[in-house]
Amino acid sequence: MITSTWLAAILLFALSTSFSPGPNNLLLVTSGAKFGLARTWRHILGIAIGFPAMVVIVGLFLGAVFERQRWLHDALAIVGSAYLLYLTWKILLARGSVEQGAMGAPIGFVEAALFQWVNPKAWVMATGAVAAYTTSAGFGLEISLIATVFVVVGFVTSTIWAAFGELIARFLSTPARVRVFNVALGLMLLASILPILLARAPT
Repeated sequence: MITSTWLAAILLFALSTSFSPGPNNLLLVTSGAKFGLARTWRHILGIAIGFPAMVVIVGLFLGAVFERQRWLHDALAIVGSAYLLYLTWKILLARGSVEQGAMGAPIGFVEAALFQWVNPKAWVMATGAVAAYTTSAGFGLEISLIATVFVVVGFVTSTIWAAFGELIARFLSTPARVRVFNVALGLMLLASILPILLARAPT
């Protein structure tokens, strides 16, 4: 049932999860620093549209599959984490000027949208939203509203992170500063992956 309390809860969930550091936001900072906000818009829009689409697809088609085949969800998380570790490695090794860093070109709309499917944090967010904020009685309307909230919140928070990267770029005037920036981003990206990997580690 849709109530003001429900709407407030999903809004707070979207804000806290979308704005917290994670692979999407750290890559947006990198793109904003290297290419500026104007050239990062396709990346921003890819996240703002791609993640809500993922929420809908997970809710409509994949939720029941993951319930029956939990290993598949874990396997996707591991594959996604491996890809993010590769990105971390590239960022940590990036040298030289901002323009010669880990990204050779701005991430496009389709690439950013598809990236959600190998982003472990996105999987946690999508499955968590569907599990916690939908009911069998009002599922269609609830999943539509959840997706709409994430479109708006995702666009705003992604823009803020990319603008933050553009602001940081003003201080990256030497190779040494760029190196520190790349190492800091790489370590933060690694820190965003570790909790997901540890949660799936055998006990």
